[in-house]
Amino acid sequence: MDEEAMAAAAAAAASLLTEDLIVEILSRLPVRSVHRFKCVCKLWRDLIAQPVHRKKLPQSLAGFLYSTYPGGYRHHLAGVSAATAVDSVDASLAFLRPMNYTMIRLLDTCNGLLLCSCYHNCNGLLPCSCYHNNNSREERLVVCNPATQRWTELPPTPQPTTDCYARLAFDPAVSPSHFHVLGFERTAKECHLTGVSVYSSRTRAWTHSDTSLVDKIVPISGSVFVGGMLFLPGHLCKDSRRDSFMDEDNFVLVVLDIESSKPWKTVRAPRGLYTGGIGWSQGCLHYPTRSFTHVTVRDDDDEDTLLQASEVAVWCLKDHNSQEWVLKHSLRIDKLLDVAEMEYSVAGIHPDCDTLFFVTRGAHDGDSWDASSLASWDMRRLEFTTLLDLEKDSMATYLPYVPTFSELILADGDVRTSSCYLQFDSCFHRLFCTYAA
Repeated sequence: MDEEAMAAAAAAAASLLTEDLIVEILSRLPVRSVHRFKCVCKLWRDLIAQPVHRKKLPQSLAGFLYSTYPGGYRHHLAGVSAATAVDSVDASLAFLRPMNYTMIRLLDTCNGLLLCSCYHNCNGLLPCSCYHNNNSREERLVVCNPATQRWTELPPTPQPTTDCYARLAFDPAVSPSHFHVLGFERTAKECHLTGVSVYSSRTRAWTHSDTSLVDKIVPISGSVFVGGMLFLPGHLCKDSRRDSFMDEDNFVLVVLDIESSKPWKTVRAPRGLYTGGIGWSQGCLHYPTRSFTHVTVRDDDDEDTLLQASEVAVWCLKDHNSQEWVLKHSLRIDKLLDVAEMEYSVAGIHPDCDTLFFVTRGAHDGDSWDASSLASWDMRRLEFTTLLDLEKDSMATYLPYVPTFSELILADGDVRTSSCYLQFDSCFHRLFCTYAA
């Protein structure tokens, strides 16, 4: 059969599909593929654009979840995309209020789910007092979906810690209805990793294991979970110096398979300071670094002035086994911002395009920070854009959020997908790829 006959057969078969079937199949494809299918025909374009269908389809980055304090923890979503359905997303987490938590901290996000550290009644103490009094607070980990407002409170970890460091692992492509939570154990003084307790929503139980790491590694912000592997940034605890985390050659990635007993691996990170923003974008792990140098510039009076140059580099890890990093992009952030008067941090990278996000803020006046803003840098067009102002007194944690409206996640009971439907989906996935080629 020649190509024209194959195309005609594919078009004839596609014309027999009902609108509901088309939307159901599109909902199982990557977001980039869905955007491509808008160009197939006017019918598909309109189906994808309809608000009633948008929630069923894969979503792109909606924005960043963050908290403000003092005056009690309040939670917000800094939106970055008008094309993502967020009208029913409860970023304030008001649906958790019936539990009467006195304080909720945002810990991690992963493919639409949010991990929180929640505190119950603290023996009459105020939330701020409770946070600093480990003996009076009763902490629980909660996994929730702000889009569907479903949630579950996890049982206590088998190895209680005084300072929770936990990460969420959820990959709907591998298991659309189950997730894992990893509660890492650290030493009290140096805070380096000693073990981990892993919670499985399938078994509803925790399992414990040691790290099997030779080096002393202190975990830091962010993580990436993909293909059953968790990538956790950290820095080596080489000595007792408290400023060792400022050593640009001191950073690593810890790689662990959460469902196997394989030894943990470490991948040496590119040279530079890591302060956050690790992410998965377009099929590759992206890792931003910061470095500082001093440059001499000549002013209008022909006098030399010594300035601090701040560079941000974005690296890609193609294969964690080869441990080979490829430099994707670099920019002099001091040419875009007055780094002497303004602080900045990397918030994350867009999962579907070459856009890096920053949070900028003014100086600290002793009580609070000046106004903070969310900005973006388009690595292809070389454009820096201030997107929006953040709420006053925003904290330093900004979690990328891609909503999911699937009812399989955090559903009551054990929900499974029939094997016959998966075969049907695979068949028409190939059909769509042929028709849209």
